[in-house]
Amino acid sequence: MNRITPPPQKAAPAKLVRVVDRAGRIMSCFGRDAAELSLPQLCARLSLPKATVFRILTTLVDQGWLAYNSSTAIYTLGFAALRHADSLLRGLDIRHQARPFMRAVRDAVNETVILSLRDGDHRINIDSMDSGQAIAQTLQLGVRAPLYTGAASQVFLAAMDDVALADYLARTELVAYNPATLTTEAAVRARVAQVRAQGYARTFGEFTLSASQTVAIAVQVRDPSGAVIAALHVSAPLNRMNEQAEIACRDVLLRESAALTGSLAAV
Repeated sequence: MNRITPPPQKAAPAKLVRVVDRAGRIMSCFGRDAAELSLPQLCARLSLPKATVFRILTTLVDQGWLAYNSSTAIYTLGFAALRHADSLLRGLDIRHQARPFMRAVRDAVNETVILSLRDGDHRINIDSMDSGQAIAQTLQLGVRAPLYTGAASQVFLAAMDDVALADYLARTELVAYNPATLTTEAAVRARVAQVRAQGYARTFGEFTLSASQTVAIAVQVRDPSGAVIAALHVSAPLNRMNEQAEIACRDVLLRESAALTGSLAAV
């Protein structure tokens, strides 16, 4: 992964930092479950005065980060976000390096294959290869999932040492996304122990309601030093994931993640 450390800079005035913080909070309001928002909705979410939010929204629209429909008085993400997202994805070396191995998994099991990275206390899907099946799972890139829910998230959680895991659980509210979500510290710790012992994670629809009939199997991708830098996972409908199919997915994921780690060491 590319890690860029910005050069040290003088502290910005408090007012400028506050404006940037508020602009970032406005942008964060938009997502899979909130693609369109009005000014009153944004004010309610942010607990900020209408005039303040409106001024920042106007600037974000002028810069192309947001778009405004005057006939409906609704804001949506603008094309600047898409341009920068494409630039970000193109700059992720692991995405390019992983593609041949993702393709090998997809071709072997004919199910959707996803590559994810850790982003703080969350996991983000950064690439996928779709199954050729008539009914296949489709994954939205860029969606942030907490580390306690979903197979790909939990392989990152299993990579933490015990102190880091305890710190994570202490600062994290275990919110239920559906009845399958792990919502107790004991359940999360038990899953982590299981993932560590068996070397992969298997979950059944823990993150979204639409995934309630979906099985996910995930493995860790390590860099040459042994650090976990990504998760490689398969997502498939439950009705195709019998025991034999799950074993096949697990085995090919473990094989190709090891091969990907070997290729990173050769670079």
